[in-house]
Amino acid sequence: MKYFIAFALLIAGISASVVPQTEETSVSSERIVTGQIIAAINDLSQSIADAGLDPLNIKREAVSYALPVPVIFNAAAFVEEILCFGLSDIRINRMSYNALTFRLYFDLELPRIHLSAGTAFGQATLFDNKFEAEVSGGFDINRIRVIGTVHVRVLPISGISIRSISINFTVGSVYSYLKVSLLGQDISDPINTLLADTIPDTLKAFKSDIDKLLELVLFDIIDANL
Repeated sequence: MKYFIAFALLIAGISASVVPQTEETSVSSERIVTGQIIAAINDLSQSIADAGLDPLNIKREAVSYALPVPVIFNAAAFVEEILCFGLSDIRINRMSYNALTFRLYFDLELPRIHLSAGTAFGQATLFDNKFEAEVSGGFDINRIRVIGTVHVRVLPISGISIRSISINFTVGSVYSYLKVSLLGQDISDPINTLLADTIPDTLKAFKSDIDKLLELVLFDIIDANL
């Protein structure tokens, strides 16, 4: 969602500078608009990498916490070999702007997001109740894709406004191979089924509603910043 909001603000800034075009100046304007968006997306990708989030590689880290009276509550956790990559790999399949019809077409994709852990272990005590959980393995999210069109209206008096937005959001597949133990019980199968089957099936079942929500969010962000 953070990427989506940043992209919306970028479109808003560019849309605000749109002026009626003649055929002679439309090609130049199209290149300027798409060039600005592509450059901003590349900057966003680089900022994610520079922040150490892609790739994210944690060899080992441990944390603990306890109340002044530890018997009431205390907790500890450690992780080993955490690996995450793919967050900054924003592919631009299409980015085009028609200066005569005032339509921006885009097709953005994250090909693969990977998260895995050698070991992640946590335990906590709340009064006399003890809790333990352990996780290893990982999962991959493949082909997160957003295809859309933004149509702006240019009027002599009122200026720039958004006429319509269409969004097509899809997730290709999720592959989960986690091993999860909670309170000594193996719950790997239901967790993997939830991530790999239940959530993708739910996204497909409510696709039209999700697309509509993204359209409303994008519209409100752009409209508020014009």
